[in-house]
Amino acid sequence: MTKTKLSQAQVDHIANLSKLVLNPSDQKIGQELSQATNYIQVLNELDVSKISPTSQVNHKHSIFRTDEVKPSFSQKDALSQAPKSFKGFFVTKATIKK
Repeated sequence: MTKTKLSQAQVDHIANLSKLVLNPSDQKIGQELSQATNYIQVLNELDVSKISPTSQVNHKHSIFRTDEVKPSFSQKDALSQAPKSFKGFFVTKATIKK
């Protein structure tokens, strides 16, 4: 396995692609990226010649089921247990702060 040391230009390019702004004090990031690259290179040593490429690892052919219309609650029944409702809708606390 060959050890890879990323150049500063490569680190800057990766940072640009990642929309990161690196300061000169972030030199350690280049070293960490080089270490990660070296770790990933271990995969290149594996013999995968007898393994077919996969995109679905759980062997399911179709994970989507056909939509089926089934009986459900009426709007009145659905809202009957709601603490608050307004014009046929549930009323909840705001989830997004302004």
